[in-house]
Amino acid sequence: MTKKSLEQNHTEETASRRHKERSRFSQWLDVHRVKRTVRLWHKKQKKSERRNRLGEMIRRLPHASLIGDVLYMFGFWLEYAVVCAGRTTLHAAGAVLSHVWDILLMIIRPLAIGIITFLEDLLEPLARMHSGLSHIRALPQQHPDEDARQIRAEKIQYFKRGTKLYLPLVWNALSYALPVAAAVLLVWVVRTQLSFNYLLEVRVNGEPVGYVASEQVFDSARDDVQSRIERARAVMEAAGVETTDDAWNITPTYTLAVSGNVMTENEVADAILSASSDEIGDGTAVYIDGELRFVTTEGDHLRAYLDAIKAPYEDAFDSDRRVEFVHDITLVDGVYFLSSIVPYDTVISTLNAMSDPASYTVEEDQTAGEAAKAIGVDYATLQTWNPELTGEDEELTAGQTLVASESTAELLQVKVVERQSVLEDVQYDVIKTESDEYDFGKEVVVQEGQLGLQEVTSDVTYINGQVSAIDIVDITTVIEPVAEQVVVGTKLKNNMVSQVGSGNFYWPVPGYKAVSRWVENDRYATDITANYGTPIIAADSGVVVTAGTHWSYGNYVVIDHGNGWRTLYAHMSSIAVTMGQSVTGGQTIGYVGMTGVATGYHCHFEMSYNGTLVNAHDYFPNM
Repeated sequence: MTKKSLEQNHTEETASRRHKERSRFSQWLDVHRVKRTVRLWHKKQKKSERRNRLGEMIRRLPHASLIGDVLYMFGFWLEYAVVCAGRTTLHAAGAVLSHVWDILLMIIRPLAIGIITFLEDLLEPLARMHSGLSHIRALPQQHPDEDARQIRAEKIQYFKRGTKLYLPLVWNALSYALPVAAAVLLVWVVRTQLSFNYLLEVRVNGEPVGYVASEQVFDSARDDVQSRIERARAVMEAAGVETTDDAWNITPTYTLAVSGNVMTENEVADAILSASSDEIGDGTAVYIDGELRFVTTEGDHLRAYLDAIKAPYEDAFDSDRRVEFVHDITLVDGVYFLSSIVPYDTVISTLNAMSDPASYTVEEDQTAGEAAKAIGVDYATLQTWNPELTGEDEELTAGQTLVASESTAELLQVKVVERQSVLEDVQYDVIKTESDEYDFGKEVVVQEGQLGLQEVTSDVTYINGQVSAIDIVDITTVIEPVAEQVVVGTKLKNNMVSQVGSGNFYWPVPGYKAVSRWVENDRYATDITANYGTPIIAADSGVVVTAGTHWSYGNYVVIDHGNGWRTLYAHMSSIAVTMGQSVTGGQTIGYVGMTGVATGYHCHFEMSYNGTLVNAHDYFPNM
């Protein structure tokens, strides 16, 4: 076979194979379509059968026709109502939108007209100018026969006519532009002025001497100048030199400035003085406790002298130790009046002036050792100041005067401030609760309290070796205390339950007239006068432990409050409670009378805590 025959056979086989494949696919597609058509027909048949059965059931119902008519009418009117509502809504929405549009037009139209008019007024001169310039440039083409001079004259004439004709348009445009330009200029000026760093230029006799940052600095410098002037005047008057007010009248002023080298208060004061007089020189002012006391030319020597006094007390390796003079001594270098300069020897002698030693007045029945302890020194130190003392047990005379300190230079007293930290216990709280499981007043500790721990940091000040002040700087809790939990019993012997006292007391006779006496000598009772039969109430909740008669108290009641407190009420005319009864604070327990050893109607009232009588006046100070 030829190659051509082979290719023809292969082509035929391929075509036959493709035809068979298409035939199989067509058969599968036809089967699928038939099955789908059958399924749809079955569903339609079932749906028709259901509809027929439902219709048959409705037809069998009594009055089926009437029910159908009712349902039809209901559906009809419901549909009609929905359609009407929709139409009404659309009409209403259309009306609203129409009115809204009208309102928007009323608002927007004037605004749009105003904007258009503004743009026309603003741009019309430019448009006219552009048109005029175009016409002027076109003149040579319009008049080709005229020479350059005639064309130039024509241009000038045209420009004059245009200016005269359209000048009102220019002024109209400027009426808009000028206010805007003014506003922009105002904003620029304000921003520029606010960005300036304004200072005060200090002047003396009209001449500038420096610049300060604020009026407060100027006032302080002026006050400093006045202080120096007064000191110089005092020095000269003490030396017998006459002074006149005119010679000491320095009145600095200031004006506003934009820039300059800012000076401190002291620098400005120096500059004011330098510009005010030729009798000014360098010096060092000595301020003691803020008051100018001296001016000397030996400032460096004086600093070295003061440092030498503090040196023995200082410790360079102890950062918690600070050494200062008791009096605040400050040295300020500057320029001062030469007439106020004090000789260096005078300054030193004044600073070293000795003060009188302190004295102590002996109290009655006091020994020398007890006096030393009261002063705060040991006996040996006290004997050094008072050589006449013979021994620590020596009996001193009441009113006798002892020397209680050394004679020191008061202005040069040195104080040492040491920062010290100590650990201290913190007391715990006691929380009491009541329980009827225990007898009345019995206390049971269910949780032991634990002390806390805190670190107390203080600055301790020593003067002449003695503690003069302790200032607490910080308190840091190291361990929190644990509260003690205590249960207090409220069960009585008769199985009743009482309330433990709160510790806050009622005045036992609210209708009283007066307190005839409080505490006298060792008598810790209070006599409260009142009319016969005035009610007496329990000062706090508790249990009546005594309700009876006593030869001295007469009719009396004792209440145990269950917290260590007991109160007694005596001389009652009658008793309103019985022994073992639980009472509450404010409850009536009897009435004022005069039974027992008594003169006049009154209530004898006693308070005791843990068996010790206490003064009721401490708890009722205003009665």
